Order: sequence, then C-alpha cells, then structure tokens
Amino acid sequence: MIRKFAKYWRDSASLLILARDQQQPNALTKTYNYKVLVFKRTAKTAFMPNSVVFPGGGFDKQDATLDWELFFRNRNISETALSDLTKVGGGARPYIFQRESTDLLDRNLSLRLCALREAFEELGVLLVTDVREKNSGYSSCMQTFDIGKWQQKIHDGEASFQQLHTTLGSTPDLLNLYEWSCWLTPSMFRKRRYETAFYLAVLNEQPTIHPERHEVEEYFWDTPAALLEAHREERIWLAPPQTYELTRLSFVYDIDRLVRFAGDRNRKGSTLLCPVQYNAADGVIFVLPGDDLYPNEYDYVSDNPNLDKYGEQTREQIRVQAKRLHRVEHRDLHNQAFFLNQHPLDDHLHIQGQNDHLSKIQMN
Repeated sequence: MIRKFAKYWRDSASLLILARDQQQPNALTKTYNYKVLVFKRTAKTAFMPNSVVFPGGGFDKQDATLDWELFFRNRNISETALSDLTKVGGGARPYIFQRESTDLLDRNLSLRLCALREAFEELGVLLVTDVREKNSGYSSCMQTFDIGKWQQKIHDGEASFQQLHTTLGSTPDLLNLYEWSCWLTPSMFRKRRYETAFYLAVLNEQPTIHPERHEVEEYFWDTPAALLEAHREERIWLAPPQTYELTRLSFVYDIDRLVRFAGDRNRKGSTLLCPVQYNAADGVIFVLPGDDLYPNEYDYVSDNPNLDKYGEQTREQIRVQAKRLHRVEHRDLHNQAFFLNQHPLDDHLHIQGQNDHLSKIQMN
C-alpha cells in the first residue's frame, strides 16, 4: 500500500535527549537537575539551515526491515516487551504510526529505531540497553568504540545501523524511549514538509558528543529555560516545535519526576500537531488542535482560506474572541507567547505550566 501522504511530506523521527545534572531541583528558584541536548544545523543544511533542533532526521528503509525482529530475538528481547511498545490505549494515532505492510516492522518500533539512528549519525550518541538488567526507565550511552568511523560508514551508506549493533554486540534501546509528540510542518512549506514523531530519552550523565561535521555547526547542553532565553535574546534560533517542547519542559525541574510522567503518559497517544497560520495586525498566530480557530476536519494539505480574515485586528483582539485556546502567537521570529485554557491534549504537560492534573505522579 502506498502511503497516503507520501507525495506531500516525508516521515521522520526526533529524539529529546535529557541528561542529569548535579544541581538540586527547585521550583522556587527555577533550578533544574538536568540539561537538554540540541545542536545548530549548518548553513548548507537543506531544511531550516542554522536552526537549533533536537537530533533527528528522515525515515529510512533500514529502520523498517523485518530483520530487526530476528535481531531482537537473538538479543533475548522478548516479543512481549516489543509488543508492549506497539500498544496505545485508545489515544490519537497520526498517520505516521500506521504500517504500510505486514512485510515491514511495526511503526512504533521502526520510528524509535529511526530516532536512535539519527542521534548516532549526527551526534555520536548510541543509546543501548542491557536486557540482563531491570528496565530502569533510563537509557545508557555506549562510547567504547570507534564512533567517528562508524558514524562515517552509516552516513555514507557503507554500513547499516543494525550492522553497527551486530558488530558491537549491543542492543538499541527501544525500551526506554518514551513517545512524546508528533509534529507536521505547516502546509505553506510545500516543498519540504515532515511529519515527525518525537521521543524522549533520559540519561543519568552527559555522554561525550561527536558532532558530524556536515550536519552539525555546534551543539549545546543546557536547561529548557536557558535555551528559550537564548532564543529570545537572538543568540540562537529555535525551530517552532523546539520552542513548544522546551516551553512545556521548562515547568518541570526534576528529571526523576519527568521520567515518571513520561512513563505514565507513554501509551496515551499523540495528537498530530500541525500549526495553521492566521495573520494579525501585530504579528502571526499559529493555532493548534483544540483551538476555536483550528479548521474542522483539517486535511493537513490545504492552505487556510481565512489566513487574512482577522488581519486588521491585533493578536489580543483575536484571542479574546475565542473560548478555547491552543495557540502560539508570534510577535517576530524570536518572540512567542503560548496560550492553552483547557486540558492538555493526550494528558501531556501544559504549555503554560498548569500541571495540577498531574499531581498523582508528584510533578514539580
């Protein structure tokens, strides 16, 4: 079966990698005990050059081969453990998670493999699991091999990600990756659109980074708030999904509580977040699912016929007319404001930090 939207966009996967810091978390002083890994794309990158992003990239046929099933059996990963990753309890499932054929690996597995492969290709971060140890919720990073050589071989197509793990005797850590969100590039970017599954990975310490020189200008480990501040001060430019995800992370200061939240939410699904633009007199508004201005039964392909309907009104004037808000208001490329006045989609973190609904897992 040909993928329904293949002519409109590519599938991809990204990885939010968090590593423990030695600070004591404190909500009052806004002190985090973790940092987030991001990198700046090179000026020659085809899509969003010079932007600061999470590691990730395009889906590849090697991610979907059924050879992985035999590989995991040989690594004593049980079919039950893998099957559990494919079960989502009635939550939203964007098209990217639908498998084209039974001759291909389940998308809930292959997209995780894609995210892991890209993190290694771009930054040399190889997340692995030891099946002999109890699943802790945290990943481990393998660094005791010639990372640069293997990065080059996989980047150049001389070896596959599976061949790397076969040679090392290692197992890619699908089990400790948490489904986080799913984003689709807005329709105005007709020539380069991506539907991207985002996953969260958590480490107990920062690994050494090996940036791939053709794709990575520089990389950063920093807190969500510090990265957002650098964006506002125009020292870096964060792509829109990154600003959204870092903003909702910014209200959680303790990495252990974040792991508990991610584990609790892991099978609740991911509503496709495809921003729809409206022009305002003093900026631009991008509405998201659940907002009053979000088109009913949106097909993700059509342009917004009401793009300029409110163009003579300010962002605030447009906002006060709505009962349900889920939107990002842009004053310019570096200044955004987020609004959500309802329960977060998919029981996720609230974009304005109103996380009382998560008290059962002791959110900070």
